[in-house]
Amino acid sequence: MSERTPERAGAVGAGVADGRPFRLCFLLHLDSDLAPAAAYRQAIDLFVAAERLGYDSGWVIHRHFRQGNEHVSAPLVLLAAIAEHTSRIRLGTGVFVLPLADPLVVAEDAAVLDELSGGRVELGIGSGPFPTAWEAFGRSLDDKQALFDRNVAKLHEVLEGRPVNTAGEVLHPPDTGVRRRLWQATTSDPVRAVDAAIAAARTGDGLQLSRAGDWAGRQSTGQQADIVASYRRAAAEAGYEPRVQVSRAVYPHPDSAGALRAVAPGVRRWQSWGSRRRDDVELSVEEYLERDRSLFGPAGAVAESLAADPSLAGATDLLVSFVPGVPEFDEHIRLLTATAREVAPLLGWHPLQEPRATVSEPPIPRRGAPRP
Repeated sequence: MSERTPERAGAVGAGVADGRPFRLCFLLHLDSDLAPAAAYRQAIDLFVAAERLGYDSGWVIHRHFRQGNEHVSAPLVLLAAIAEHTSRIRLGTGVFVLPLADPLVVAEDAAVLDELSGGRVELGIGSGPFPTAWEAFGRSLDDKQALFDRNVAKLHEVLEGRPVNTAGEVLHPPDTGVRRRLWQATTSDPVRAVDAAIAAARTGDGLQLSRAGDWAGRQSTGQQADIVASYRRAAAEAGYEPRVQVSRAVYPHPDSAGALRAVAPGVRRWQSWGSRRRDDVELSVEEYLERDRSLFGPAGAVAESLAADPSLAGATDLLVSFVPGVPEFDEHIRLLTATAREVAPLLGWHPLQEPRATVSEPPIPRRGAPRP
């Protein structure tokens, strides 16, 4: 495809209060073979780089016991460290596994982080994958939806400042806005997803949609467009400003063949784990990316594909990730930079303020360089 501006760029994003089509966000996976401490330091550096590039928010996933080979069992703790090295970028969980936690403790931790970060917390909650975690926490998967619904209701109450005991005590630090920055990742089950999205809208919560794809349990872009439309109608009826985050895997690269070569180790890595999807092991890299709906190649081609995605028309937040597999640090920086400076501008996005780093200087010190 050409590098021209996509003809349908105006269809991307429902618009946000600052007049831009969407907020640009990135999702951070930590499934590398680095030691945990090194992975966390790298996460801090990636957030620093993203802030300098003008990203509106960064989101970290939540996995217990390194499920999915991730290092993030305590995302709010990691975000607290990131908060101390950043000043503007918003800090999100994508998503916190709420049914396995005490919602009162989650509210307290989020409130403390919000104070530390200057009101930058975006708390995304969901029920999460990986059944083994439910066993470890003594929960039954049969109770998954009931536990999620109960804990969401409790989290709402605590964040709204309702008394938590007969003594009349309330959340402390008192909520500084986390309640208005709560997001729900709804079920991937297309039969129940619309009802779940409507329920989230009626409480004023934002809607988080994971990547579309052709895998079992994934929604199509058309199904996601229907979910977004239902959510937006319900939010409008309830008098809430809709917040819709749509996640997409992108891999901008000067040429498609080069992109395939660059992403191949990550694809093979995910395929080698096997337990993710039993039917993907024999796929070629290109077949895997096609089924995964990953967008790779020149910036113009990636932008055109995003512009043609029906679910993005109603999105207020575009969440990009650079999966499958987690790129090496320098490649991760390149992908963050290419997305912010080449792909997103073709769709009408621009930073709220000029990035502090110029094109010629590295956004952050190279890995291994002393931290100032």
